[in-house]
Formats: sequence, C-alpha cells, structure tokens
Amino acid sequence: MLRDEIVNADARVGQNLVSENGLVRVWHISLAPGERLGFHRHELDYCWIALTPGRSRSMFSDGRMLETEYKAGDCKVFAFGENETMVHDLTNIGDTRLAFTTIEFKGPLSCEGR
Repeated sequence: MLRDEIVNADARVGQNLVSENGLVRVWHISLAPGERLGFHRHELDYCWIALTPGRSRSMFSDGRMLETEYKAGDCKVFAFGENETMVHDLTNIGDTRLAFTTIEFKGPLSCEGR
C-alpha cells in the first residue's frame, strides 16, 4: 500500500495552496497530533518554515526515516539538481498541532545583475 502511494506521489507539497505567481508557490500545512500528510514529490527548490513547535517523522522513498523536532521559526532550504526529486511523507508525532509554510521557488534564485 505505501509503495503504491510512493509511486503515485504528486507535486502537491502541502494541504492548501494559498498563493502562486510566476516566482513562487506558497503552501500551508497544519497537522493535528497523529495526522499525516501523504507521500508527495518535491521537484522545485523550496524552503519550509515551522510556525509552531513540535515533532515529526518523515519516511522517504529510498527507505530512510527521519524524526525532527521543531521550534517556531525554524527554517530549512532544499535545492535540487537537474532531474533530482525527493518523495516523502510527514506525520505529526508530537502532542500539539504542527504547522508549516512551504515556499516552492519556480525558477533560479540568482540575484546577479540586479
């Protein structure tokens, strides 16, 4: 069952798409304790910002599992090479609501020449 979910993972990297323009897509994620965001595929460079403290577990398509503890305001940036993607899920393993904003960057992040 998980294998099917991994194979069929789409690029919807959050629960709610709240803004999109030519440069970025902005997603919100809010997970109650025990709630899970299913497998999804990251294809664009992105960052997440933790809006609340909490704990999560992610399973990755390559079999890795990662548990993370967050403080409100924590941020992490991911950049992918050409044709590189990441497929994972996200489960709230804490006892409080876990919320994030995820920002996908639709193009290169270079400021050269500006």
